[in-house]
Amino acid sequence: MNVNMLRTFVRVVEIGSITRAARSLYLAQSAVSAHVAALATYAGGALLERRDGQLVLTRRGRIVYEGALEILAGIGALERRLREADGAHGDTVALTCTRTVCETALAGLVGAFGAAHPEVRLVVSGGTRKDAELRLRAGEIDLALVEGADAIVGMRLVPFQQDRLLLAVPATHPLAVRRSVRFEEIAAYPFVLRSPESGTRRLIEQRLGRRFEQLAIALELEGNSEIVSCVEAGIGLGLLSAAALARAVALGTVVALELDDVDLTREFALASCADRALSAPAARFADWLANRGRGDDAANRLSA
Repeated sequence: MNVNMLRTFVRVVEIGSITRAARSLYLAQSAVSAHVAALATYAGGALLERRDGQLVLTRRGRIVYEGALEILAGIGALERRLREADGAHGDTVALTCTRTVCETALAGLVGAFGAAHPEVRLVVSGGTRKDAELRLRAGEIDLALVEGADAIVGMRLVPFQQDRLLLAVPATHPLAVRRSVRFEEIAAYPFVLRSPESGTRRLIEQRLGRRFEQLAIALELEGNSEIVSCVEAGIGLGLLSAAALARAVALGTVVALELDDVDLTREFALASCADRALSAPAARFADWLANRGRGDDAANRLSA
């Protein structure tokens, strides 16, 4: 048994799929399967079983999963203590940022915070909303910037910026002359969407409800820029953040339309573990962000 096996197993359990866990970890599916199998051998029995098409934990798997979370949280705590003991980088904040927030808001936030607090160093990594949730729970990071302020079990979320999704169509598309459309006008066209683990995809599924099943999904991709390229190439329509579409709209290769009958407004939020105290540098960033976006009341709620 090693830490990588535990991280892999936790990811499979949280996502509920070996295939999607492999994709989120940038590993081959065979490698993820091998990790789970090796851990099962170590544990002395099957850790997962399939029921009604879903992967679920066995009794032994539940024990391993809960133990893995404890071990990974302990490793995360040790890493934070080592960073704090490092005189050169004692004021470091480990931060995960989802792809959409990275592409649309991160640069401005990092620059402004760095100017206000040059004594604090932000170490930023990217990933999906699920990645951020798992890394927070495991204690690998201090904070996460995610799209969507809907509840995550065991997490504290404080909104700091509003965003909305727009329909992206190629400049040559028949709908490009419109300013807005209704859902039934676009359902027949192929779509290029973010992967199921992303916060953007989660929002689309939630707001469309059963209508989501009517979409003809041509491709699922990890990043906004890749989807914009596919829209420009005429492969399908997209639903993306207004900020993510700004460059293509300015170049005239993509037209952004409003959906009249679907509310795709959302908020970006700062996430932290509800039962874990923030380090002093992380609390400094959290308070700065909350004050910047929502005023003193939000800052007090975050620090409470």
